[in-house]
Amino acid sequence: MNDDLGDLVPGIVDLIRREVHGYAVVERAEHEHAVTVQYEGLLTGLITRRPPSREESEQARDLGRRRAQQGLALESVVSAYHVGYREMWNILLLRTGPDDQVMRSELAGLVGTVWMWIERASSAAADAYGETVRAEDAARLSLTHRFLGALMAGGPPATEHAHMAHVFGFDPDGLFQAVCSPGEAWAEQDITELRDRLRRSRGVTLCAGRDNVLIAVLQDMSADTFLEVLSAVNPRASAGVGLARKGLAGAGVSVMDAMEVLPASGNGVARFADDWLTASVRPQSGRLSALLGPCVRVGREHPDLAQTVRAFARHGFSLTDTGRALHIHSNTVRYRLDRWQQLTGFDVRTWAGLSASVVGLDLSDRLDV
Repeated sequence: MNDDLGDLVPGIVDLIRREVHGYAVVERAEHEHAVTVQYEGLLTGLITRRPPSREESEQARDLGRRRAQQGLALESVVSAYHVGYREMWNILLLRTGPDDQVMRSELAGLVGTVWMWIERASSAAADAYGETVRAEDAARLSLTHRFLGALMAGGPPATEHAHMAHVFGFDPDGLFQAVCSPGEAWAEQDITELRDRLRRSRGVTLCAGRDNVLIAVLQDMSADTFLEVLSAVNPRASAGVGLARKGLAGAGVSVMDAMEVLPASGNGVARFADDWLTASVRPQSGRLSALLGPCVRVGREHPDLAQTVRAFARHGFSLTDTGRALHIHSNTVRYRLDRWQQLTGFDVRTWAGLSASVVGLDLSDRLDV
């Protein structure tokens, strides 16, 4: 069999690449060479009844590091070992023939040795894989914080910023979109799982916690796709979504969009495209208390009126549609809107009155009244 490896390995490599996800990223020649080296060691080990040598274990570790750098999942690397050794064992059985009881008895005595090779080789590869991923994650995280800091600092991007963008796989001149989530909602293991899932998704993403906010920067991935992954990892996490903006300067602004709209997101998702007005005036909430305070007080004392105002804004300023949504008569809607105007001084049938009312309600937790 050792003499025939040149004929056997291509078929076994075909089987691994069919059965194990992700091996298309490994060049065919490199894959065949790695499998040949493994089988030469295994066959020598079976002949001499010995476990992998230190050199052979280090070869497995080198392979684990290489596969981590190529972006294969760890489960794929381990599965490839099992598929390959299984196929080699099947070929050994096939070559002995059903009537060669002496050889079959010899092989039966080698089952433990084969499993020892599988366990030690795959474990060595897995250990080195993990070390490589952890080291790369640490280096990437440090660079991530530098990159996010540069984006959020504003100003024209420097050449260094474009270089960092290229390292992450971004096109510095392309479209960027940011999504933020409250940092207290995310344990470190959840952030790690989120990054792992994003690696398996299409598009380029960067994700890290900064100043008690989880910040994600996306390119060639829609915010909706990212939010699906985020929800799968942490269903209770709220999120703010910035506008898609062009270039590195736009990426920084999109991060600010997402952070500004985040406090309005409650337990769901708030988008700057929808909530830009409230997000923009929130920093001025102290100055606006005198103007919008009546909306806050009336909204707290009469939640039915506040609910009707919000529904009126959401349903095209239609008394009928608002009433249908709230399961009340349109005359009741009219009465509540009139009552709101009497108590607050704002007529929600006008742009000025409606915008002030809705912003006042949205800022009720920030206004000093």
